[in-house]
Amino acid sequence: MSEHTVPRTFNFHADRKLESEVIVKKDALRHLDTMGIFDHIRKESKHLLVTDKNVEKLYLRRVLECIERSGRSVRTLVVPASEGSKSFKWYSQLVEKALDYGFDKYSVIFSLGGGVVNNLAGFLASTLYRGIGLVHFPTSLLSQVDAAIDFKQAINYDHGKNLIGSYYPASKIVVDPLVLRTLDVRLIRDGLAEAIKHAICQDTKFLDYICSNSEHLVDPDFLSEVVTKSIELKLEVMSGDLDSDYDETLKQYGHAIGHAVEHLSEGEVYHGEAISIGMCVSAEVALLLGLSDEETVAMHYDVFSRVGLPTTVPEAFSLSDLWEKIRYDKHFLSGKAYMGLVRTAGVMAPTNNGNFGHYIEQSVIFEAIERNRRQGQRDALRVS
Repeated sequence: MSEHTVPRTFNFHADRKLESEVIVKKDALRHLDTMGIFDHIRKESKHLLVTDKNVEKLYLRRVLECIERSGRSVRTLVVPASEGSKSFKWYSQLVEKALDYGFDKYSVIFSLGGGVVNNLAGFLASTLYRGIGLVHFPTSLLSQVDAAIDFKQAINYDHGKNLIGSYYPASKIVVDPLVLRTLDVRLIRDGLAEAIKHAICQDTKFLDYICSNSEHLVDPDFLSEVVTKSIELKLEVMSGDLDSDYDETLKQYGHAIGHAVEHLSEGEVYHGEAISIGMCVSAEVALLLGLSDEETVAMHYDVFSRVGLPTTVPEAFSLSDLWEKIRYDKHFLSGKAYMGLVRTAGVMAPTNNGNFGHYIEQSVIFEAIERNRRQGQRDALRVS
Protein backbone atom coordinates (compact mmCIF):
# COMPACT_ATOMS: atom_id res chain seq x y z
CA MET A 1 0.00 0.00 0.00
CA SER A 2 1.31 3.41 -0.91
CA GLU A 3 2.39 5.47 2.04
CA HIS A 4 0.25 8.30 0.65
CA THR A 5 -2.96 6.29 1.19
CA VAL A 6 -2.27 5.71 4.88
CA PRO A 7 -3.62 8.55 7.02
CA ARG A 8 -1.08 10.05 9.36
CA THR A 9 -2.26 11.79 12.52
CA PHE A 10 -0.41 14.58 14.31
CA ASN A 11 -1.25 16.38 17.53
CA PHE A 12 -0.05 19.63 19.00
CA HIS A 13 -0.96 21.67 22.04
CA ALA A 14 0.18 24.68 23.99
CA ASP A 15 -0.18 25.12 27.73
CA ARG A 16 -1.50 28.58 28.49
CA LYS A 17 -2.46 29.48 32.01
CA LEU A 18 -5.50 31.73 32.43
CA GLU A 19 -4.93 33.95 35.44
CA SER A 20 -6.35 37.22 36.74
CA GLU A 21 -5.47 39.24 39.82
CA VAL A 22 -8.47 40.63 41.73
CA ILE A 23 -7.80 43.62 43.99
CA VAL A 24 -10.54 44.79 46.35
CA LYS A 25 -9.86 48.19 47.89
CA LYS A 26 -12.13 50.99 49.02
CA ASP A 27 -11.57 54.23 47.08
CA ALA A 28 -9.22 52.45 44.67
CA LEU A 29 -10.35 54.48 41.66
CA ARG A 30 -8.74 57.59 43.16
CA HIS A 31 -5.36 55.93 43.73
CA LEU A 32 -4.80 53.55 40.81
CA ASP A 33 -1.45 55.13 39.91
CA THR A 34 -0.04 54.48 43.40
CA MET A 35 -1.28 50.86 43.55
CA GLY A 36 0.95 49.44 40.82
CA ILE A 37 -2.01 48.87 38.51
CA PHE A 38 -0.22 50.30 35.48
CA ASP A 39 3.30 49.04 36.18
CA HIS A 40 3.04 46.20 33.62
CA ILE A 41 1.65 48.48 30.89
CA ARG A 42 4.00 49.85 28.22
CA LYS A 43 4.20 53.66 28.21
CA GLU A 44 5.12 53.87 24.53
CA SER A 45 1.95 52.05 23.41
CA LYS A 46 -1.49 53.58 22.99
CA HIS A 47 -4.43 52.40 25.07
CA LEU A 48 -8.23 52.62 25.05
CA LEU A 49 -10.72 53.06 27.89
CA VAL A 50 -14.30 51.89 27.31
CA THR A 51 -17.09 53.22 29.52
CA ASP A 52 -20.80 54.05 29.29
CA LYS A 53 -22.68 57.34 29.41
CA ASN A 54 -23.75 56.94 33.04
CA VAL A 55 -20.33 56.01 34.42
CA GLU A 56 -18.64 58.68 32.29
CA LYS A 57 -20.26 61.41 34.39
CA LEU A 58 -19.32 59.81 37.70
CA TYR A 59 -15.88 58.23 37.49
CA LEU A 60 -14.20 58.78 34.12
CA ARG A 61 -12.27 61.91 35.11
CA ARG A 62 -10.70 60.40 38.23
CA VAL A 63 -9.61 57.24 36.37
CA LEU A 64 -8.18 59.21 33.45
CA GLU A 65 -6.23 61.38 35.89
CA CYS A 66 -4.68 58.26 37.44
CA ILE A 67 -3.75 56.87 34.03
CA GLU A 68 -2.28 60.19 32.91
CA ARG A 69 -0.25 60.53 36.14
CA SER A 70 1.22 57.11 35.38
CA GLY A 71 2.54 58.41 32.06
CA ARG A 72 0.31 56.28 29.79
CA SER A 73 -1.56 57.56 26.75
CA VAL A 74 -5.25 56.64 26.59
CA ARG A 75 -8.32 57.53 24.58
CA THR A 76 -11.93 57.01 25.64
CA LEU A 77 -14.91 55.50 23.84
CA VAL A 78 -18.31 55.97 25.48
CA VAL A 79 -21.14 53.53 24.66
CA PRO A 80 -24.83 53.69 25.61
CA ALA A 81 -25.62 52.38 29.08
CA SER A 82 -27.74 49.48 27.85
CA GLU A 83 -27.57 45.80 26.96
CA GLY A 84 -27.72 46.85 23.30
CA SER A 85 -24.08 47.93 23.52
CA LYS A 86 -23.02 44.27 23.69
CA SER A 87 -23.37 44.02 19.93
CA PHE A 88 -21.42 43.68 16.69
CA LYS A 89 -22.22 47.32 15.96
CA TRP A 90 -20.37 48.61 19.00
CA TYR A 91 -17.69 45.93 18.82
CA SER A 92 -16.83 46.99 15.24
CA GLN A 93 -16.74 50.66 16.24
CA LEU A 94 -14.29 49.81 19.03
CA VAL A 95 -12.11 47.84 16.61
CA GLU A 96 -12.03 50.71 14.13
CA LYS A 97 -11.19 53.29 16.79
CA ALA A 98 -8.44 51.14 18.29
CA LEU A 99 -6.78 50.41 14.94
CA ASP A 100 -7.07 54.01 13.73
CA TYR A 101 -5.56 55.16 17.00
CA GLY A 102 -2.46 53.07 16.36
CA PHE A 103 -2.82 50.06 18.62
CA ASP A 104 -0.02 47.52 18.84
CA LYS A 105 0.33 44.15 20.52
CA TYR A 106 1.29 45.85 23.82
CA SER A 107 -1.78 48.07 23.93
CA VAL A 108 -4.31 47.64 26.74
CA ILE A 109 -8.09 47.92 26.89
CA PHE A 110 -9.47 49.37 30.15
CA SER A 111 -13.12 48.74 30.98
CA LEU A 112 -14.81 51.18 33.35
CA GLY A 113 -18.43 50.22 33.96
CA GLY A 114 -20.82 47.39 34.61
CA GLY A 115 -21.15 43.97 33.04
CA VAL A 116 -22.02 45.23 29.55
CA VAL A 117 -18.86 47.33 29.35
CA ASN A 118 -16.74 44.59 30.95
CA ASN A 119 -17.95 41.98 28.42
CA LEU A 120 -17.69 44.25 25.39
CA ALA A 121 -14.19 45.48 26.25
CA GLY A 122 -13.10 41.97 27.19
CA PHE A 123 -14.22 40.50 23.86
CA LEU A 124 -12.43 43.32 22.05
CA ALA A 125 -9.20 42.65 23.96
CA SER A 126 -9.42 38.91 23.25
CA THR A 127 -9.73 39.40 19.49
CA LEU A 128 -7.49 42.36 18.58
CA TYR A 129 -4.13 40.98 17.43
CA ARG A 130 -5.37 37.62 18.81
CA GLY A 131 -5.24 39.06 22.31
CA ILE A 132 -3.96 42.24 23.95
CA GLY A 133 -3.95 43.57 27.51
CA LEU A 134 -7.17 43.89 29.52
CA VAL A 135 -7.86 45.63 32.85
CA HIS A 136 -11.32 45.85 34.44
CA PHE A 137 -12.62 48.58 36.73
CA PRO A 138 -16.14 47.25 37.51
CA THR A 139 -18.57 49.86 38.83
CA SER A 140 -21.85 47.97 39.38
CA LEU A 141 -22.60 45.38 42.05
CA LEU A 142 -23.40 42.85 39.33
CA SER A 143 -20.01 43.34 37.69
CA GLN A 144 -18.11 43.37 41.00
CA VAL A 145 -19.56 40.04 42.15
CA ASP A 146 -19.91 38.29 38.80
CA ALA A 147 -19.45 39.74 35.31
CA ALA A 148 -15.89 41.06 35.73
CA ILE A 149 -14.81 38.14 37.93
CA ASP A 150 -14.53 35.68 35.07
CA PHE A 151 -12.60 34.64 31.99
CA LYS A 152 -15.75 34.75 29.86
CA GLN A 153 -16.00 37.63 27.39
CA ALA A 154 -18.96 37.91 25.03
CA ILE A 155 -21.35 39.94 22.94
CA ASN A 156 -24.98 39.19 22.16
CA TYR A 157 -26.60 38.20 18.89
CA ASP A 158 -30.18 38.38 17.63
CA HIS A 159 -30.80 34.78 18.70
CA GLY A 160 -29.78 35.22 22.32
CA LYS A 161 -27.29 36.40 24.94
CA ASN A 162 -23.53 35.84 24.96
CA LEU A 163 -23.58 33.68 21.84
CA ILE A 164 -20.30 35.06 20.46
CA GLY A 165 -17.37 35.16 22.85
CA SER A 166 -14.14 33.80 24.20
CA TYR A 167 -12.27 32.75 27.31
CA TYR A 168 -9.77 35.50 28.01
CA PRO A 169 -8.30 36.79 31.30
CA ALA A 170 -7.98 40.37 32.45
CA SER A 171 -4.53 40.87 33.94
CA LYS A 172 -6.04 42.91 36.79
CA ILE A 173 -9.57 43.46 38.09
CA VAL A 174 -9.78 46.40 40.48
CA VAL A 175 -12.91 46.37 42.66
CA ASP A 176 -13.78 49.56 44.51
CA PRO A 177 -16.87 48.95 46.72
CA LEU A 178 -17.26 52.68 47.42
CA VAL A 179 -18.49 53.33 43.87
CA LEU A 180 -21.63 51.35 44.72
CA ARG A 181 -22.84 54.35 46.74
CA THR A 182 -23.99 56.03 43.52
CA LEU A 183 -26.05 53.04 42.31
CA ASP A 184 -29.82 53.13 42.14
CA VAL A 185 -31.37 50.62 44.56
CA ARG A 186 -32.74 48.63 41.62
CA LEU A 187 -29.18 48.03 40.44
CA ILE A 188 -28.14 47.01 43.96
CA ARG A 189 -30.90 44.41 43.97
CA ASP A 190 -29.94 43.34 40.47
CA GLY A 191 -26.37 42.61 41.54
CA LEU A 192 -27.52 40.85 44.70
CA ALA A 193 -29.13 38.17 42.55
CA GLU A 194 -25.73 36.79 41.54
CA ALA A 195 -24.48 37.00 45.13
CA ILE A 196 -27.57 35.10 46.29
CA LYS A 197 -26.89 32.50 43.60
CA HIS A 198 -23.55 31.70 45.20
CA ALA A 199 -25.11 31.74 48.67
CA ILE A 200 -27.86 29.28 47.67
CA CYS A 201 -25.42 26.95 45.92
CA GLN A 202 -22.43 27.16 48.25
CA ASP A 203 -22.83 28.89 51.60
CA THR A 204 -25.89 28.88 53.88
CA LYS A 205 -24.23 31.28 56.36
CA PHE A 206 -23.82 33.83 53.59
CA LEU A 207 -27.45 33.27 52.62
CA ASP A 208 -28.52 33.96 56.21
CA TYR A 209 -26.36 37.10 56.26
CA ILE A 210 -28.04 38.50 53.15
CA CYS A 211 -31.52 37.70 54.43
CA SER A 212 -30.83 39.25 57.83
CA ASN A 213 -29.71 42.48 56.13
CA SER A 214 -32.57 42.75 53.65
CA GLU A 215 -33.53 46.10 55.18
CA HIS A 216 -30.00 47.50 54.75
CA LEU A 217 -29.28 46.83 51.08
CA VAL A 218 -27.54 50.16 50.45
CA ASP A 219 -25.41 50.10 53.60
CA PRO A 220 -21.75 50.42 52.51
CA ASP A 221 -20.47 47.87 55.01
CA PHE A 222 -23.10 45.34 53.93
CA LEU A 223 -22.24 45.83 50.26
CA SER A 224 -18.51 45.58 50.93
CA GLU A 225 -19.04 42.27 52.71
CA VAL A 226 -21.29 41.00 49.89
CA VAL A 227 -18.68 41.88 47.28
CA THR A 228 -15.78 40.28 49.17
CA LYS A 229 -17.65 37.08 50.06
CA SER A 230 -19.14 36.69 46.59
CA ILE A 231 -15.69 36.96 45.01
CA GLU A 232 -14.33 34.37 47.44
CA LEU A 233 -17.13 31.96 46.59
CA LYS A 234 -16.88 32.51 42.86
CA LEU A 235 -13.13 31.94 42.88
CA GLU A 236 -13.75 28.53 44.46
CA VAL A 237 -15.31 27.49 41.15
CA MET A 238 -13.00 29.52 38.92
CA SER A 239 -9.58 28.09 39.71
CA GLY A 240 -9.97 24.56 38.36
CA ASP A 241 -10.91 22.93 35.07
CA LEU A 242 -12.83 25.29 32.74
CA ASP A 243 -14.84 22.26 31.61
CA SER A 244 -15.74 21.16 35.15
CA ASP A 245 -19.37 20.08 35.16
CA TYR A 246 -19.88 21.13 38.79
CA ASP A 247 -18.19 24.52 38.43
CA GLU A 248 -20.03 25.44 35.24
CA THR A 249 -23.51 24.39 36.36
CA LEU A 250 -23.10 26.22 39.66
CA LYS A 251 -22.03 29.45 37.98
CA GLN A 252 -24.89 29.11 35.49
CA TYR A 253 -27.59 28.26 38.05
CA GLY A 254 -30.82 29.91 36.91
CA HIS A 255 -29.29 31.19 33.68
CA ALA A 256 -30.94 28.87 31.12
CA ILE A 257 -34.37 30.27 32.00
CA GLY A 258 -33.07 33.67 33.10
CA HIS A 259 -31.30 34.46 29.86
CA ALA A 260 -34.47 33.62 27.92
CA VAL A 261 -36.50 36.01 30.09
CA GLU A 262 -33.87 38.73 29.84
CA HIS A 263 -33.56 38.50 26.07
CA LEU A 264 -37.32 38.49 25.47
CA SER A 265 -37.75 41.54 27.71
CA GLU A 266 -35.53 43.64 25.40
CA GLY A 267 -33.91 45.40 28.34
CA GLU A 268 -36.99 45.78 30.54
CA VAL A 269 -35.87 42.97 32.86
CA TYR A 270 -32.27 43.37 34.04
CA HIS A 271 -29.84 40.46 34.13
CA GLY A 272 -29.97 39.82 37.87
CA GLU A 273 -33.75 40.18 37.91
CA ALA A 274 -34.04 37.59 35.14
CA ILE A 275 -31.64 35.21 36.89
CA SER A 276 -33.67 35.57 40.10
CA ILE A 277 -36.73 34.37 38.16
CA GLY A 278 -34.65 31.65 36.53
CA MET A 279 -33.51 30.29 39.87
CA CYS A 280 -37.10 30.11 41.13
CA VAL A 281 -38.12 28.15 38.02
CA SER A 282 -35.05 25.92 38.42
CA ALA A 283 -36.16 25.13 41.97
CA GLU A 284 -39.54 24.08 40.57
CA VAL A 285 -37.77 21.84 38.06
CA ALA A 286 -35.78 20.16 40.84
CA LEU A 287 -38.99 19.54 42.78
CA LEU A 288 -40.75 18.04 39.75
CA LEU A 289 -37.82 15.67 39.21
CA GLY A 290 -37.82 14.56 42.85
CA LEU A 291 -34.40 16.10 43.47
CA SER A 292 -35.51 18.71 46.00
CA ASP A 293 -38.39 19.51 48.33
CA GLU A 294 -41.10 22.10 48.91
CA GLU A 295 -39.07 23.79 51.64
CA THR A 296 -36.19 24.49 49.26
CA VAL A 297 -38.55 25.85 46.61
CA ALA A 298 -40.18 28.13 49.19
CA MET A 299 -36.73 29.31 50.29
CA HIS A 300 -36.02 30.53 46.76
CA TYR A 301 -39.18 32.62 46.58
CA ASP A 302 -38.65 33.95 50.09
CA VAL A 303 -35.06 35.14 49.75
CA PHE A 304 -35.56 36.88 46.42
CA SER A 305 -38.79 38.48 47.57
CA ARG A 306 -37.09 39.75 50.75
CA VAL A 307 -34.57 41.78 48.77
CA GLY A 308 -37.15 43.04 46.30
CA LEU A 309 -36.27 40.89 43.30
CA PRO A 310 -38.88 39.43 40.93
CA THR A 311 -39.64 35.72 41.16
CA THR A 312 -42.19 35.04 38.41
CA VAL A 313 -41.90 34.61 34.65
CA PRO A 314 -43.87 37.46 33.03
CA GLU A 315 -47.20 36.36 31.55
CA ALA A 316 -46.37 38.34 28.41
CA PHE A 317 -43.80 35.72 27.39
CA SER A 318 -45.36 32.62 25.83
CA LEU A 319 -44.00 29.18 26.58
CA SER A 320 -43.06 28.71 22.92
CA ASP A 321 -41.13 32.02 22.82
CA LEU A 322 -39.30 31.12 26.02
CA TRP A 323 -38.38 27.70 24.65
CA GLU A 324 -37.14 29.28 21.42
CA LYS A 325 -34.65 31.36 23.42
CA ILE A 326 -33.69 28.47 25.71
CA ARG A 327 -32.77 26.53 22.55
CA TYR A 328 -29.92 28.95 21.96
CA ASP A 329 -28.33 28.33 25.34
CA LYS A 330 -24.88 26.95 24.55
CA HIS A 331 -25.51 23.81 26.60
CA PHE A 332 -28.83 22.94 24.94
CA LEU A 333 -28.54 19.45 23.43
CA SER A 334 -30.80 16.98 21.65
CA GLY A 335 -33.92 18.99 22.30
CA LYS A 336 -33.28 19.32 26.03
CA ALA A 337 -32.37 22.24 28.27
CA TYR A 338 -29.27 21.85 30.40
CA MET A 339 -29.02 23.23 33.91
CA GLY A 340 -27.64 22.79 37.38
CA LEU A 341 -30.17 22.16 40.14
CA VAL A 342 -30.08 22.64 43.90
CA ARG A 343 -30.96 19.79 46.27
CA THR A 344 -31.11 22.01 49.33
CA ALA A 345 -29.48 25.26 50.40
CA GLY A 346 -25.72 24.91 49.99
CA VAL A 347 -25.88 21.60 48.08
CA MET A 348 -26.08 21.05 44.32
CA ALA A 349 -28.10 18.07 43.10
CA PRO A 350 -26.05 15.40 41.28
CA THR A 351 -27.33 13.27 38.42
CA ASN A 352 -27.45 9.47 38.59
CA ASN A 353 -23.98 9.27 37.03
CA GLY A 354 -22.46 11.72 39.50
CA ASN A 355 -22.37 14.75 37.22
CA PHE A 356 -24.20 18.00 37.99
CA GLY A 357 -25.63 19.02 34.63
CA HIS A 358 -29.22 17.88 34.14
CA TYR A 359 -30.86 17.58 30.71
CA ILE A 360 -34.47 18.65 31.07
CA GLU A 361 -37.38 17.85 28.77
CA GLN A 362 -39.48 20.67 27.35
CA SER A 363 -42.58 19.37 29.17
CA VAL A 364 -40.83 19.65 32.54
CA ILE A 365 -39.66 23.20 31.80
CA PHE A 366 -43.18 24.21 30.78
CA GLU A 367 -44.73 22.66 33.90
CA ALA A 368 -42.15 24.38 36.09
CA ILE A 369 -42.94 27.75 34.50
CA GLU A 370 -46.66 27.20 35.00
CA ARG A 371 -46.07 26.32 38.66
CA ASN A 372 -43.93 29.43 38.98
CA ARG A 373 -46.67 31.61 37.55
CA ARG A 374 -49.28 30.12 39.86
CA GLN A 375 -47.00 30.88 42.81
CA GLY A 376 -46.76 34.44 41.57
CA GLN A 377 -50.53 34.72 41.44
CA ARG A 378 -50.83 33.42 45.02
CA ASP A 379 -48.21 35.90 46.20
CA ALA A 380 -50.04 38.74 44.46
CA LEU A 381 -53.30 37.80 46.19
CA ARG A 382 -51.60 37.77 49.59
CA VAL A 383 -50.16 41.23 49.01
CA SER A 384 -53.49 42.64 47.89
